[in-house]
Amino acid sequence: MWPLKALDVKFWLKTDVLLWVSLGCIHFSPALASMGLIAYVFQLWVWGERVEERGLIRWFWWGVALCVGWNMCVIWISGYWPWSVGVGGVSGVTMDVAGGLLEKENEMGGLALNKVLIKLPLLLVSMAYGWGRRLRTIFGGGWFLGVLPLIWVGVSSVIHYFQHQTFYDQMVLESKPIPLYSGVYHIEFATILGVMVLLLIRGLIQKDFRENYLAMASVTILLLCMHVLGSRTGLILVYIGGAMMVGKWAYGRPEIRRSILLVLPLLILSMILLPSAKNRLTNTWDDFSTTFKGGDVTYKSFGQRWVAWKASMSVLGSTPNSAVIGAGVWTDDRLQKEYSRLDVSLAERHRIGVHNQWLEMSLQSGWIVSALFFIFVFIGLRTAGGNALSSNQQIWLAIVAAMMFESLLERQAGVLIAIVAWQVMLGTKITNNSQIKDENTLNI
Repeated sequence: MWPLKALDVKFWLKTDVLLWVSLGCIHFSPALASMGLIAYVFQLWVWGERVEERGLIRWFWWGVALCVGWNMCVIWISGYWPWSVGVGGVSGVTMDVAGGLLEKENEMGGLALNKVLIKLPLLLVSMAYGWGRRLRTIFGGGWFLGVLPLIWVGVSSVIHYFQHQTFYDQMVLESKPIPLYSGVYHIEFATILGVMVLLLIRGLIQKDFRENYLAMASVTILLLCMHVLGSRTGLILVYIGGAMMVGKWAYGRPEIRRSILLVLPLLILSMILLPSAKNRLTNTWDDFSTTFKGGDVTYKSFGQRWVAWKASMSVLGSTPNSAVIGAGVWTDDRLQKEYSRLDVSLAERHRIGVHNQWLEMSLQSGWIVSALFFIFVFIGLRTAGGNALSSNQQIWLAIVAAMMFESLLERQAGVLIAIVAWQVMLGTKITNNSQIKDENTLNI
């Protein structure tokens, strides 16, 4: 039973409870989710307690802040002063293409401002981490605050799927998403599910929970929802992160390895038997086969991404100073121009955006900053574990793998789940090491 002192407002001001409120609200109100995230950032800066980082680890978080800050600056400046990023010249967006858009300076400036505001929490949180500020995470004892909204949305959407199974199975075969009872885009929703599954697995391995059976039941339900509803991006995240964490945990436990070898084939078989999961596998195989055989990828999800990635790499290879500067808010326009220059065999309506976070940031503000962002976060998470490859870093690698198929940090939900993952991974470490404790600390 939680002590009465834990109900003190001062305690909650030093926890991440509002971050979990934000994650729950993202499904029905982006505005409320933003308010919760803003409040969390304010808490982190005002009530977050200072911790001493080992060695130079904390400076890597300042490196993350610099990378995000440079990306934001290029985007913002390009929206109001497009000549600064070479619109009409260096960026490759020539005047005959951009002339009409340049007349809509306010529109491009507004788009740039929106993109900057979406990424602003990443900048502020990484700066706070670099300064040594941390909040307690309630995930160890209050993980259900993050899981229950996902179960509610996931299970209700699965029920809706089975009510119209024949129609939705055909949609999956055509690379179309199954509808969700959530305002979150289906790829971001699958990513949220995947990250939450990995955080629960991490907590179970580290024995952070009292309710292990409830946590295991939640993992099972979320995995089922992912295989019925989720995109391949979310499944890639779970498989890669889960394989690394569970594999490392079971490596020195022969009895566990035998159990996993017995259970794993049954789990894979049960998932394959799910109609939507089976159709997704069929669609994926057809997608890959068509793409690499040079067939028509007009209605192929991966095929369209493959064409977009090739066009993006062509932009980086042909644009001067692409290592340190990009097209900022004009990235999509620059990519569309490259589609035309390469004369790709896709109708304009099927010429999609980058759909790769590294390439997206590279086209926006240079590939060096983009690469350093992922590397600095990876090193920065090592502060929560002294092993050669900690569970935190394994989860980040899984998230990065998902980002290679979707520009997750260009949307509010993607930024939010990245911050949630950082907070849980770093906050749990601080609580376990008793670096932030007082008489009001919950026994969680």
